[in-house]
Amino acid sequence: MTADDLRAFVAAAIASPSVHNVQPARWRIEGVSEHGALVLLEDTTRRLTVGDPRGHDAAISLGAAAEGVAIAASGAGLATRIERLSGAEAEGLRPVARLTFADGATPDPLLAVLETRASWRGGFLPPTPQDHTAAQALAGEDRVIIADPAQIAQAAALYDRASFGIMRGHGFRAELRHWMRLNRRHPDWARDGLNAAAMQLSGIEAAGAGAVLGPLFRPLAALGLAPALLSEAKGFAKAAAVVLFHRPADEDPFDSGRAFHRLWLEVDAGGLGGNVLAALADDQEAAMALCKAHGIGPERRLVSALRIGRRDGAPFLRARLPLSEVLVS
Repeated sequence: MTADDLRAFVAAAIASPSVHNVQPARWRIEGVSEHGALVLLEDTTRRLTVGDPRGHDAAISLGAAAEGVAIAASGAGLATRIERLSGAEAEGLRPVARLTFADGATPDPLLAVLETRASWRGGFLPPTPQDHTAAQALAGEDRVIIADPAQIAQAAALYDRASFGIMRGHGFRAELRHWMRLNRRHPDWARDGLNAAAMQLSGIEAAGAGAVLGPLFRPLAALGLAPALLSEAKGFAKAAAVVLFHRPADEDPFDSGRAFHRLWLEVDAGGLGGNVLAALADDQEAAMALCKAHGIGPERRLVSALRIGRRDGAPFLRARLPLSEVLVS
């Protein structure tokens, strides 16, 4: 195995999802022989101190990155062994896992969409019977597929209430704005975070979002106008389904992240696009209501949810850090 092989696996995994697209995964190459390995580290300077104080979402993001490398390696006929690491943080990097490789794997069926998967925050086309079939094909032991329009509308209302409740926190809004790139002149527009193109915002809408989440939030909230301005109900109108992703309550979020990445790749492999509905899992009241309504027991935890459908629009250039920054010495 060569260093170029290992670099290629990491390059493919750069497309892996992460909370707010902060991209906390860093990789170090160990050895360049047949026993070469990759060490996964967390760039702790990218931790969301307000939105993710315990590092739960960071761990999910890191698990997703590890799964991305494993899928990429399968294309070279390599099976991946992931060993969790513990150790002191050094220079802002925390050891997370070591990935080693051995012959004997067949290409993962999700490899074809690994590097093209992207969050879709735009509108959907009216769902066809084929779209509904693709959505139902996602059903599994850790997924609930909500396809009934009335139930989707209920999930949308629940999402808007949960999201607004979280947005009321000044610290959360400030942290979110820090990772938003609302103008193409932003130096990190194409590198990380949530840019206006990815959020499907026009120039006027992007300026409005910055104002509503910034200085105008309190007066608009006092007037009762902020919830309507932040509502995403229209984004649910043509969704083929809402997917509830749940895992064992005591599972390591890193392992949940590996499974979540696979779910999202399955969405794309089925010809659909997906958008994370994090507030439904982050808000305890919303999560409990959904679990109760859809038969998810107390031994399970709602990890995340996705709004899925057939994309109505052209793909956009994703913001990603270059390989030269993701690989560290």
